[in-house]
Amino acid sequence: MKLSLHSKYRMRERTDFNHRERKNLFKEALMKGKSPNDIKDVKIKAFLMSKPNCKIKLYKGYVFIYSKNSHQLYTMYKLPDELVQAGDKNGCW
Repeated sequence: MKLSLHSKYRMRERTDFNHRERKNLFKEALMKGKSPNDIKDVKIKAFLMSKPNCKIKLYKGYVFIYSKNSHQLYTMYKLPDELVQAGDKNGCW
């Protein structure tokens, strides 16, 4: 499992976690995160499926985009608030 340089910058920029917490978040998302096929909410699923040729995981309100063939994290970002609220209502997480 590797972090790209871009993903290191983005995790630092987009979360308030320290280095160890970011590394754990990256690993947990890969292992425990939900893929777009696991999501029941149509809006969230459509949002996530718009990213072809990559492995996507949704974990703790963040979207993690990994290489399709390896476990390298390309980038991550926070799921938009309206989708997080919709997911809470529909029991997505």
